[in-house]
Amino acid sequence: MERGADDPERQQRDLARLEEDRTETAVKAQEEAIKDAEELAEELAKAQEDAAEDAADRAEEAAEYGNSAELRGLAADEAPEFDERGFPVRRGEIVGLSLSDAELERLQQSGFEVLAKQDLPALGNWLHRLKTPVGVDAPAALRVAQRTEPDAVFDYTHYYGLHYAPSGNQATAKGATLPRKEGRLMIGMIDTAIVSHPALSGVSITSRDFANASGITKAHGTAVASILASEGTRKLYIANIFRGRGTKPYTSADNIVAALNWMVTQNVPVVNMSLAGPRNAILDRLIEQSVGRGTLIVAAAGNGGPSAPPAYPAALPPVIAVTAVDQRNRVYRYANQGNYITVAARGVDEPAASSRGGIVRFSGTSFATPHVAAWMARCQARRSAQSCARQLRRSAQDLGPKGYDSVYGYGLIE
Repeated sequence: MERGADDPERQQRDLARLEEDRTETAVKAQEEAIKDAEELAEELAKAQEDAAEDAADRAEEAAEYGNSAELRGLAADEAPEFDERGFPVRRGEIVGLSLSDAELERLQQSGFEVLAKQDLPALGNWLHRLKTPVGVDAPAALRVAQRTEPDAVFDYTHYYGLHYAPSGNQATAKGATLPRKEGRLMIGMIDTAIVSHPALSGVSITSRDFANASGITKAHGTAVASILASEGTRKLYIANIFRGRGTKPYTSADNIVAALNWMVTQNVPVVNMSLAGPRNAILDRLIEQSVGRGTLIVAAAGNGGPSAPPAYPAALPPVIAVTAVDQRNRVYRYANQGNYITVAARGVDEPAASSRGGIVRFSGTSFATPHVAAWMARCQARRSAQSCARQLRRSAQDLGPKGYDSVYGYGLIE
């Protein structure tokens, strides 16, 4: 006779079988967890090995980046790490561009933590600052992220400086103001903060501080702003992005993109950027977005010297890169050279406002850039950005070898 479902022996066997199934399931889950952890450890170890091999393979290339040696001292108070080329980056952090929730979840499973989200609505994007997995440096973590999400855009939080090389000679000039051209231009500048100065009288200035730092020199921003004013700028948007101690201010990629987002929000047609540093994939994308939305970037070509590698953001294709020449059309001796140079302008012993009062003379590509930014702003009041870019090339006075060259670009803009 067959026993019923309520038979004690059968119930005992069913319970035993159920317990065995549960135990087997738990063991399998534990084995899978161990396997996942081992695979992650192997992946991280491989990334560390790849980073070390890449650093060794590129040692000779890195040696050519003389600018990285100049930049190594930046952000010392933030104890930076260094990328494969020797450029300083924020320690224990990488950044992802417009990551989805699913991408973030997979990155978190790989050991990353979300530090913060930075919204950039005017640029149609957002950033996630990601804390690197425990025991993994930034270069290795970047490789892990790229392997985890190969279609996403990641990079370091690079640091940027005002100069690669000394700015040149300064000599006191007589007078407290600068002569001004007629104009009602609207221009933005991403730079240091400024001080009040007679050379800026009559200019409507809107400032925003993205650095939250005090005690930083305002000499650079004040000089650049005064040159923009002398060129007919009457409405000036200033984004202060620099921080740091001593005479070597620095900024970081997240401050730059925040300032750029603000400029686009304010509908600023032309932005002057007198800073330089390494190429950054996220900055590349966002500068391209900025230009696509109608805000042109005019940037200093860099002061690393003739043999220095390209300086960014000036070397990006959408950006107008400006080098400096003196009154005899000789190129500034510290100016970068390369096939990314667009045009030249006066920037050697150039009179500009001093943050200590009066007018002094500055040298460097930073002080040539405002002349071209103003030229573009004046042109854009009548024409499209694309038309102005073409007109800029046609209007330049050819210098050096006939036609375009890597020293003067298309020539001098006055």
